[in-house]
Amino acid sequence: MTTDNSTDSAPQDPKDDAEQTTLRRKRLLRRSRSIENWRFLIYVADRFVHDNCQQRAAGLTFTSLLAVVPLLAVSFAIFAAFPAYARMRDQVQAFLFENLVPHVGETLQTYLEGFTAQTGKLTTVGVVFLALSAVMLMVSVSNTFNHIWRVRQTRSVIARMVTFWALITLTPLLFGASISISSYLFAASETTGGPPVADFLSDIGFLVPFVLQAIGFSAVFLLMPNYPVRRSDALIGGLIASTLFELLKEVFGLYITSFPTYQTIYGAMATIPIFLLWVYLVWIVVLLSAELTAAIPEWQAGTRRVRRRDLAPLARMLAALGILATLREASVKGGGLSPRRLLLETGLRPDDLAEAAEFLKKNQYVTRGEKREWLLCRDLNLVTVYDLYTDLDLGFEQPIRARILQRAWGRRFADLRESLNGISRETMAMSLEDLLAPAAPGELHSIDGSGEGDTEEMQEEERKERLHGRARILALLGIGALSAGS
Repeated sequence: MTTDNSTDSAPQDPKDDAEQTTLRRKRLLRRSRSIENWRFLIYVADRFVHDNCQQRAAGLTFTSLLAVVPLLAVSFAIFAAFPAYARMRDQVQAFLFENLVPHVGETLQTYLEGFTAQTGKLTTVGVVFLALSAVMLMVSVSNTFNHIWRVRQTRSVIARMVTFWALITLTPLLFGASISISSYLFAASETTGGPPVADFLSDIGFLVPFVLQAIGFSAVFLLMPNYPVRRSDALIGGLIASTLFELLKEVFGLYITSFPTYQTIYGAMATIPIFLLWVYLVWIVVLLSAELTAAIPEWQAGTRRVRRRDLAPLARMLAALGILATLREASVKGGGLSPRRLLLETGLRPDDLAEAAEFLKKNQYVTRGEKREWLLCRDLNLVTVYDLYTDLDLGFEQPIRARILQRAWGRRFADLRESLNGISRETMAMSLEDLLAPAAPGELHSIDGSGEGDTEEMQEEERKERLHGRARILALLGIGALSAGS
């Protein structure tokens, strides 16, 4: 009698296979997203070092020392102008120094109150120079932010003054609103009978200063650079800056209390180096957050490395042609493109776009509209490829000095140059309109009609990116709340 030991294996459920495949895909997606986030942070750090932000923070620290007294004088004058805020002046001062300069705020407040009180005794010339020191700080910050955002054209003097004044006036009002709301919530939490409600109101009271602080940082990132920063990017940068600022306060306060090195060495004068170190670290936080804000659209446009030298001739020509082709398509539709949209449409690095666009604007190929959008301003039928080639300083059209032409080798090279220019002029005689015209039927055999699917894929990716951005904002709010409440 034989026994059959073979057993029929149960068939696997296709639903289980699908679930396992989905889980594996999600795991791989999370891992790749984590790697991508680390690469982004490395890119931000590389950008920070490449832009010499450490030295720029040191320069801003020195300028801040000159500007702190006039800025405080203006801020307190604004408080005096609003009756609702005037009675909170002392409260604002105490809050400002206790929270912004850990463990040395009271001493520093005594000094700065004395300095600020002396501003009323200044002559007209003294007041002018005091105001100039505040403007110097704002100009330095504006120039630094323009460098971070790769902006080569600054605002007009009037536009800059309006921006500076808006920031100077909004900051104390935000502080006043923060203290007013926090005081109300803390008072409400003490008078409320139920512990859960009281705890909730107390937590909200801790969160309000963090949120208003983040709004202040976001406003700086939005208004300071002469660049159309997206509000979402500025908000992310503001939340990052506010979170890092809260963490910096905790770490700096712990360092001062646990390692009293400066008090041991400097004694009664320890407030000065501690204040200098604190201002320097604050500027490091602000500039690092600004670098991150500026890097977000670059990363989304495909930039992965910081460019460390000027464009090569061929790259400059291709960048210029890409800009002209993109603006030509926009002009056919009757409009222009914002700098951010032009960056995405061309796929260029921000540095490459800025350099090529500067050459094109200088030679009147493109211009900026009333809303700062880029517009095509030249008839491409009347311009040849050779004209663009020479306008980009890629040819040998520059004159040769007479002293060199008096030498034999100089005369021979001049003849060679004429021959080369003649050949180049003949070879590149095609108009830019013909060069940048859409592809004729059958001209590009690689087109397989998959563009519609690619567009849907891109839209799906953009939707996912927006969802991830909202998730990051909520996470940053949670971290900031924990930092502010600790």
